[in-house]
Amino acid sequence: MKKITAMKNIFLFALALVFSATLFAQEEEFETSSRFGKSDRLMIDVYSDIWLGAPDSASIRGYCPGASVSMMQDFALGSSNFSLAVGLGIGTHNLHSESFIMKDANTDYMVFEAYPNPDDIKMNKLVLSYIDLPIELRFRTKRQNVFRFAIGGKFGYNINNHTKYIDDYVKVKSFGVDYINPLRYGVTARIGYKMYNFYVFYGMSELFEANKGTEMAPLSFGISFIPF
Repeated sequence: MKKITAMKNIFLFALALVFSATLFAQEEEFETSSRFGKSDRLMIDVYSDIWLGAPDSASIRGYCPGASVSMMQDFALGSSNFSLAVGLGIGTHNLHSESFIMKDANTDYMVFEAYPNPDDIKMNKLVLSYIDLPIELRFRTKRQNVFRFAIGGKFGYNINNHTKYIDDYVKVKSFGVDYINPLRYGVTARIGYKMYNFYVFYGMSELFEANKGTEMAPLSFGISFIPF
């Protein structure tokens, strides 16, 4: 039931984002920064994570993909090239490793235990999904082919977390990892030209609740697509 509810919430939120994007695209009269070539309403980020602070026992694999989608409302700051944007989004992170996450029975602390035969693993990951509230301070040129730089942050709430393991013999998915921090926050930056931008997210909150696991957080590098 928990799995069905989480997936339903994600689907409904994604549907709401698409519907909102359509409304924004059709109602240009409500655009608050029309002097810019774009008002940067839809943000699609694709990235890979480096997990800072992860213990060696985690044996994290090199590529840990993630993605986020946000709808933003832009507010021009006077007649300058600067604006402030706030919005709503959804984001995911995938921690691929050669270890499994478990609670130590003696210390009540989340630890990483290595699999005895890591070469047999086809997939082993921790999946995290968040509802986010992003905010950005933006600089953009006043022309159709926009050059932009933005710095900001986002605050999120964990709506789903699960592990997934696959090898030649078994396929196991488990929901509700113990002591995952329900709140996350961090800083973001993007710079680019037209609809293609370089994106960075630096997580400042820990993966696990305080004193319940290794102090680790994601550092994300990727690309932002801004269609309108």
